[in-house]
Amino acid sequence: MSGRILVVDDEVQILRAVRTNLEARGFLVTTAQSGDEALRFIGDTVPDLVILDLELPGRSGLEVLRTLRTWTQLPVIIVSSRSGDPEKMVALDEGANDFLAKPFAMGDLIMRVRASLRPVDDKATTVTTSDFTLDLVQRRASRGGEVVELAPIEWKILEVLVNSEGRLVTDATLIGEVWGPELVHEEESLRRHVTQIRRKLEPEPARPRYFRTEPGIGYRFYAANA
Repeated sequence: MSGRILVVDDEVQILRAVRTNLEARGFLVTTAQSGDEALRFIGDTVPDLVILDLELPGRSGLEVLRTLRTWTQLPVIIVSSRSGDPEKMVALDEGANDFLAKPFAMGDLIMRVRASLRPVDDKATTVTTSDFTLDLVQRRASRGGEVVELAPIEWKILEVLVNSEGRLVTDATLIGEVWGPELVHEEESLRRHVTQIRRKLEPEPARPRYFRTEPGIGYRFYAANA
């Protein structure tokens, strides 16, 4: 996978580390240390993805995000030392695709970059992990060679998560896809069904490897992160 990535952060050490790791994986990387500098670059050369710090001198990362969303839907990953749920929700509500709290593991950032750049119309038909296999077309699941029975609602949840592999899927998005946008208060039902999915598929349901929770925000599926 390749692509042009803009990294916006006023911490030089972070810029260097992120740039080095991304370039080692074949990405073209440009850096900026302020919101105004970032917007000038994007105005001239639209990147494939932006990694954007919230705490920037002058124009904040949130202001940059709001400006971008007036004319482009290019993927934006927010990074911030302000990792509380309110900050996450504000950034996501303003159109961010993902949120990563500082300090972060470089492997986590790389996975989220790759997930954000994956075409959204790449629909999975089968998923094979170290612990289970899913056939999304035939709706067949197996674990350890044995068939696993999943309810229709569980299959719907799985399809949304699997086809967003590595990406953050908010509770609201899942509820809208599975129950419909008019049923906005199904959070408890969603949690119950995700718990059942973990019980049926995860090797350690209490310590999920594949179906991760982003507390207060939503869920994320990793097929190869066992």
